[in-house]
Amino acid sequence: MPHQVYGRHLGRSVAQRRSLFRALMTDLFRYDRIKTTEAKAKAVKPEAERLITRAKKGEPGRLVSLAQAGNVRQLTALLGATGANRLLSIAKTGDAAALETAATQTALHNRRVILSTIRDQAVVDRLIHDVAAQHLDRPGGYTRIIKLGPRQGDAAPMVFLEIV
Repeated sequence: MPHQVYGRHLGRSVAQRRSLFRALMTDLFRYDRIKTTEAKAKAVKPEAERLITRAKKGEPGRLVSLAQAGNVRQLTALLGATGANRLLSIAKTGDAAALETAATQTALHNRRVILSTIRDQAVVDRLIHDVAAQHLDRPGGYTRIIKLGPRQGDAAPMVFLEIV
């Protein structure tokens, strides 16, 4: 009996499951809504929410403006205490080029982490510029599951997984 095995396996190998999750998340961010089974939606939802949170950190212009304004609370919420302090200390020195470089490095890192999951550049751009921009003030809960009822062929419970 396997104990403390994290996540939903969905009767697939690791490679198949990873590929399935990538495809579902790519389609979710491309179309804002996908129709899938309830088990797959419940498995993908936390991963998609993590990517949206990561995408909120991927806009360097926003990071620069928050640091220049001295907005400690929002920067700390986005980057954590260490990242926020780093940007704020650079902003206090008044070196705009160094601040821009640091914000770009942070944003580039987050973009690359997202690209490791979602391989389509256009979808990543849409995620960072459109989806994340809609949820800047939202602390979480970016997706919802709407139950549709059983599927005709095998009575699997079907749902819509959509971005709020």
